[in-house]
Amino acid sequence: EELFFDRLRYVEQRFVRIDIVVVSSVVPELNGTLTEASQELFQVTPTFIDADFDIGMPIKYEPPSHAGADRLIGAFAAMNRHGAPLILCSIGTAMVVDAVNSAGEYIGGLIAPGPRLFAESLHSKTALLPLIQPSRPESVIAKTTPEAVASGIYYGAASMADGLIRRVESELRELEAPDVSPKIILAGGYGNLLIDELPIVDVFEENLVLEGLHILGKRILGAGQGLS
Repeated sequence: EELFFDRLRYVEQRFVRIDIVVVSSVVPELNGTLTEASQELFQVTPTFIDADFDIGMPIKYEPPSHAGADRLIGAFAAMNRHGAPLILCSIGTAMVVDAVNSAGEYIGGLIAPGPRLFAESLHSKTALLPLIQPSRPESVIAKTTPEAVASGIYYGAASMADGLIRRVESELRELEAPDVSPKIILAGGYGNLLIDELPIVDVFEENLVLEGLHILGKRILGAGQGLS
């Protein structure tokens, strides 16, 4: 019901014909709901993009099926837009740093908590610390407890992202060549919040996974056909 009257209704009300629906899902229990909603509203059975779908990028992850669809599609979209090698740091619920080598192969990466999880953990695991919405504080040294939590979350997440990116970059150089210069791309819902603290980043891509789905959708439809 929520899908019908919120997100998907937006498309139906604009009289747009839907030819194909492509989905990146990391919540398997919702796949059936998405399928039913798409079939009822658009008369289209969605295509779910995962490690079993040939996106044209070799996956060097063990096993490949354990690589999240959002990670694969983000890396695929980043490579299509910026070439390889690359490092993609996506900051949302989780902070994920992935690497694509010079051969265009997804070689894996790492997963850490994102800013929101930091905030929720501090609040739920302590008696007195408030739940703070991640935001940029006025200074590192805070004068109140809410400001102290905000500073710790913001600068802690930024420092972690910077450090993890540098470690992945160093290891990628060891695997490839010392003079390899991977493009470093930032994405995710909290990427825009932290971009000013990450001078190591070359470019911020707000909708990278959606861009990847768009590219794959056009491939499925075939060259020369439009995608709604």
